[in-house]
Parts: sequence; structure tokens; C-alpha cells
Amino acid sequence: MHQFCRHKNIHPLGFVNPTHNRTLKPIDFSKFYQLQSAFGNFGGSLYLDGKPFPYSYLELSKPTGKYVDRTILKAINLLSTKGFIHYAGNACSPGLQFPEISNSGHVAIDDANNCGVQIINVQGMPTISNAVTIPAEPFMNLEIRESWKTFEDYISNMSSKYRVRTNKVLKTTENYIVQHLSIQQANEWIPQCAQLLGHTLKDKTLAISPNISAMLHTFVRTLKEEFKVWGYYKDGTLYGFITAIDSNHGTYAMHLGLTDQAAEDSLYQRMMYDVIRYGIENRSQFVCLGRTATEIKSTMGAVPVENSYLFFTKGKMLMWVIKGYKKYFHRTKSYQIRSPFKE
Repeated sequence: MHQFCRHKNIHPLGFVNPTHNRTLKPIDFSKFYQLQSAFGNFGGSLYLDGKPFPYSYLELSKPTGKYVDRTILKAINLLSTKGFIHYAGNACSPGLQFPEISNSGHVAIDDANNCGVQIINVQGMPTISNAVTIPAEPFMNLEIRESWKTFEDYISNMSSKYRVRTNKVLKTTENYIVQHLSIQQANEWIPQCAQLLGHTLKDKTLAISPNISAMLHTFVRTLKEEFKVWGYYKDGTLYGFITAIDSNHGTYAMHLGLTDQAAEDSLYQRMMYDVIRYGIENRSQFVCLGRTATEIKSTMGAVPVENSYLFFTKGKMLMWVIKGYKKYFHRTKSYQIRSPFKE
């Protein structure tokens, strides 16, 4: 039995311009809150139009300090831990829940600590009078078709061009052996996986805890068997890993780390395909492949789900700074969204 069993339409876009009615289904809120409250930077609850939602103190980390001075990151983190910046949810677990925003064009936000800035990730691009809306990279989501009973059905649904590409990835990476990593033995594999994840993210400024091992332990400890981890070995050495969260209706890919050699061997794509395989064989309604690598994920059939960040502040000077950032510094990426399927 496979390890993942449970026993040419091109659209040039200045940014991804997804269909506005595409949404991402959330995980159970009680499970989401349990996970949020387990993170070390959990802050409590803020209220959006009277509805509670967990928030965290924003943490920024930069493994190399190549593009952003570490002093700046430390200053931002200090302001956040002092209650100056609150992030709805946690940047360590994006896409699992989104606050509901009213259609009134104004959001009543009640933060007990009355902090300087609140940041909220929402679906779509709402226009809110008392907030600045900044577009985010889309979440890439693959809806599982009823006709896909097996991974082979999924591949067969592709046009010849993309079927050949997929089979090439599977052939190139066949020397990598995938193993399910047991949560009961998490202390053994978490240090290696944390090192791989840190290496993969080394050139990025990250809105996650600098203690990656502690973050992975939080997922394992809180979600238990709903948190899936697969390691990829060659000659007995771990070259990559990927994690995913099971929900009642979907599968969410979460963390991915790999060596440079494994990346050259297309192991990134292989791991994504394996999560898709798991989702199909596990009868998931969808597989969310997360953000980043938008074009690659679109070749797998995933489509973009539009989302954005709302920045709230009562300070006029802070609002001016945020608007200035959006106007003069924020840049959106260009992508080509591809469809690999025959129809």
C-alpha cells in the first residue's frame, strides 16, 4: 500500500487576479483556537464586529539578515511583544481560518490592549473605511474531483504536456524513499526537519517564530494524529520533509524543507504531488497547497484564492506610514496561471 494511503490556458496577470467567489474552507474553529493558544506568542482575543478571534504578537525572523537588518527586526519584535502590534491568528498557521468581515465598509475592532496596529488576513480584497487593504500572495487550492478515485485518475485528467511533466518529476525523484514520521518519535526528527526548513527559508524575512523546532513541536503536541509529516530519504539520509493538516473536509499543506540537491532533483514538486495523492486517497474535498510558487502549483491544477491584509490603527501618523508603504514600497508579483487539465 502506498505510504500516503490512510492504512493551454495561460493567463498573464500583473498579480494573480482570481475569481472573487473562490474561497478557502476553514478548519474547525475550536481546533484552530486550540492551536493558536498553544503558540508561544499567543496574545489573547480581539473582537471584530463583536466576534472574538485569537491574536498573536507578530514575530519576524531573518536567518541570514541579508536584506533586512537584524536590528530592525529586533525593534519590530520588541514593539510587538510590548503589545504594539497584534496579528489576528498566527503567521505560523496561515490559511486555516479567516475572520468574518461585514459588508458595511467599516469594521468595529475592539482590542483590550488598545495596541498601535492590528493586522488581519482576510479572504478577498475588501474596501474598509478604517483600514488599509494590502494584497497578499494567493493561497493555491486544488479542488478534488469526484472522478479522481486514485492519483492515477488525477494524472490521466491532465493534458499530454503536463502529464509528461508530472511523470518526469516522479521518475527523477524515484530514488527518494518517503516515510511517515511518527508523532510519538517527534523528538528524533524535529531537529533535522527544523534545520531543513530554516535552510529552505534562509533568504526570506519570515513572520514566524525564530525557534522553528518549538513551532513544529506545537503542531505535533496540539494536533496529534491530524498533523501529518512525511520524510524523504536517500541512502538513509533525510533530504526533505513536508507536513499537512487533516480537517473534516480538506487537507492543508503547511511546512516544507529540503536540501539544495533535493531541490535540483525536483523533490519540491514530488512532495506537492504526494500531498495531492494523500488528499485524493483520503477522500478530501480539496488540497490547499499554501502560498508561494504560484506558477508551479498552478501546473498541478491548483487555482488562486485571493486574500489580503487589513491594517488597522487609531494613530494618524501610523496610518500615514502604512498608506505610504502601500503606495511607494509594496510590490505585487507577476504570474502566469496555467491549467493542466484537458477540460
